[in-house]
Amino acid sequence: MNLKLNNETITYQVLQAAVNAGVTEFIMCAGSRNVSFVEALRLEDSLTTYYWPEERSAAFFALGRARRTNRAVAVITTSGTAVGELLPATMEAYHLGVPLLLITADRPLKFRGSGAPQTCQQTHIFGNYVKLFQDISKPCNCDLKAWDLDGPAHLNVCLEEPQSQAQFVGQKLALPIPPPTTLRKVDPHQNQLLDRFLNKIKYPLVIVSALKVEAKEAVCAFLLKLNAPVMLEGISNLRENTALNHLKVKATEQILQMAHRFEYPIDGVLRIGGIPTHRIWRDLEYKGDSIDVLGISEIPFSGLSTSNDVIMGEIGRFFSHYALSKSYSSTPYTRWIQEDAKCYSELTFLFRNFPRAESSILHTLSNEIATNSHVYLGNSLPIREWDTAATHEHKNFDMKASRGLNGIDGQISTFLGFSSEHIDNWAILGDLTTLYDLVGLWIRPQLTKRSLNIAIINNGGAQLFAKLHPYQEMLNSHQLSFEPLAAMWNASYHKIRDIDAFNNLKLPHNGLNILEILPDKVESDRLNKEISSIYNRTQTAYA
Repeated sequence: MNLKLNNETITYQVLQAAVNAGVTEFIMCAGSRNVSFVEALRLEDSLTTYYWPEERSAAFFALGRARRTNRAVAVITTSGTAVGELLPATMEAYHLGVPLLLITADRPLKFRGSGAPQTCQQTHIFGNYVKLFQDISKPCNCDLKAWDLDGPAHLNVCLEEPQSQAQFVGQKLALPIPPPTTLRKVDPHQNQLLDRFLNKIKYPLVIVSALKVEAKEAVCAFLLKLNAPVMLEGISNLRENTALNHLKVKATEQILQMAHRFEYPIDGVLRIGGIPTHRIWRDLEYKGDSIDVLGISEIPFSGLSTSNDVIMGEIGRFFSHYALSKSYSSTPYTRWIQEDAKCYSELTFLFRNFPRAESSILHTLSNEIATNSHVYLGNSLPIREWDTAATHEHKNFDMKASRGLNGIDGQISTFLGFSSEHIDNWAILGDLTTLYDLVGLWIRPQLTKRSLNIAIINNGGAQLFAKLHPYQEMLNSHQLSFEPLAAMWNASYHKIRDIDAFNNLKLPHNGLNILEILPDKVESDRLNKEISSIYNRTQTAYA
């Protein structure tokens, strides 16, 4: 058998299967074992290929591209530990329901179990985190028809030893490009589940978490008709919608306690979108069965050990066709929402009085980011502080975060995959999060016509743990500066110490800007104490 021809045939078949599944973008991590894929994609100008030297960040970039395009995106690796590097992004994609296609080159079957160089057990290496797996060792009718695109899939491709300096001799790939992936639909019978929930609940709270931009209009219309209090996380893409101001809970600390103080004892929570990141979601665990919870989501997870009720499907389509049979009177929650607005007004006053505090700088940054920008919120503190401190003015942001399973892995790479041309793209990241993915900036020269802004909150370590686990060993403290990072990647560098630093800030467009935010710890601690006192005072006054 012509081993070179064998590799080419398998490569054609795998690429054909990928394109038939809707893949138009490939993330290539080139190595000797997968050189046939490199050769094939070099000849194909109807597909987009990005090139990476490192697989872990490449997979997170692919995750970002899949979330931006709403299509399946493939990442191709060589064999060995390169395959294992895909696991973190694959786990995240599984929990977010993102169609990530993993194409991993492997050595021929005869080497398995031999311990030969670059040989490991790659079959089923991702376990339950892939929805479909195929082990391909010879030319066959490879297809992905059984893949329903609601999570990752894995094609492990056994290839012969590439011949030195051999050229790809086949014809230029003629791969048909199918229409965009069809989104999942909701079973219309599930309408009854929502009807029963609403008919049972007297004091509802709606929590809207990660939501696709295309679902915003339908969800907003539903919320206005429902007329119930709503907490909108930043990644809901509705937080800054002013049409919902009369329903918004803006002062988001101690929500359950505050509502109860104002004679609105929440007895049901309707969750729309992804799993919430806010503290209230963990508080619901301790409430057990005393608060009913129903989810409406495009992923199957309830996010709670106490509830498994989820209506799963395309959210925008569901609410566009759902006929709401019940709405709530504003009378029971009027005092709570009015006092909530007063609390938030006091918060904004404190932001001006503590200009060097971390939350104050983030509040000002949220106002400075241009309308219609794409904003990526990093874990762990930025996403929480955004919900507490960011503006509620109408900005029409398109916001994303990695909150399916992920801690702080691959955030720069995911942001760059999420970015778009001809628009301002912002990432707001913590210092340790940035350090975790420094290689992610490798891809920037391949991203043309993009305005990329990375705001790094450098508070000297993992300050999220400062309150929860006040041990020095938990903080990973450091005294690092990110100015050399900007120099390394030829980026514009800006140092932000207080809210006044934004007054004369001019950021170049169509380039990379790194803003290092250096909050004052003493002032940040003072602000946090003042914020706590506002909530405590409000609860005491109405106890």
